[in-house]
Amino acid sequence: MRRYLLIASLALLFFASCSAGVHQDTYGMPKPGGVEGRLSYEDGSPAAGAEVYLYSDPDRRFRGPAEFMSEPTGGDGAYMTELPPGSYWAVARKRVSGSIAGSLEKGDYYSREAVGPILVKEGVYARVDLKLVEMTGNMLFNVFSGKGAGQGIKGRLLDRDGRPVQRAYAFAYTDPKMAGKPDYVSEWTREDGLYVIYVLEPGTYYVGGRTGYMGVPRPDEPYGRYGGEKDHAVRVNDGGFTEGADVVLKRFSDYR
Repeated sequence: MRRYLLIASLALLFFASCSAGVHQDTYGMPKPGGVEGRLSYEDGSPAAGAEVYLYSDPDRRFRGPAEFMSEPTGGDGAYMTELPPGSYWAVARKRVSGSIAGSLEKGDYYSREAVGPILVKEGVYARVDLKLVEMTGNMLFNVFSGKGAGQGIKGRLLDRDGRPVQRAYAFAYTDPKMAGKPDYVSEWTREDGLYVIYVLEPGTYYVGGRTGYMGVPRPDEPYGRYGGEKDHAVRVNDGGFTEGADVVLKRFSDYR
């Protein structure tokens, strides 16, 4: 009878540990923890052949080689990656070329925002599901798309008639002259014209938008600054997002 009670007790402990998300080997010792989940497209279908990249430092802006990377997802979009205990930020990418490194290009897929911080504990797998969207233009310089910043600016890019502008991006300067390379830029807008600029520090930023990739705008390029001809400043508070910073784009030559 004691033997059966011991077996029953061990079985209960095993199922309790599994329900708590603890992975164990055949000897009852905890395995390394990590991250697991599913990658999907906007329509909910599984994203096969994509990788999850794990960064431990959000100040790197999720650029360059990641500390850890998952194996490419299978047909069901599922992935699992073992990680040492610690905090991580996860992004998902799928390059049409099949490469696992390099700048993203038009036609590739990526997760809009990094998820984190994800706390990984020994023997526990954190669940992180990510959605991928298609790149509508080349990856921009100095893009910071992660939530690690904690604050930023949100709005829409619009044409003269108030219609959303897609395949454009918003930018922010710390200098009111708004000259040279921006300090921060959003990702390319989609059909809704919405943008998000993530900034590392609270403060005053000078915001605009355009469709050209870089350099001085062409005379006929859609271009605009928040507030039109008035003050273009947007105040960002610590840990918050300033919303409604809509920018109207018109010909750069008309704007000047």
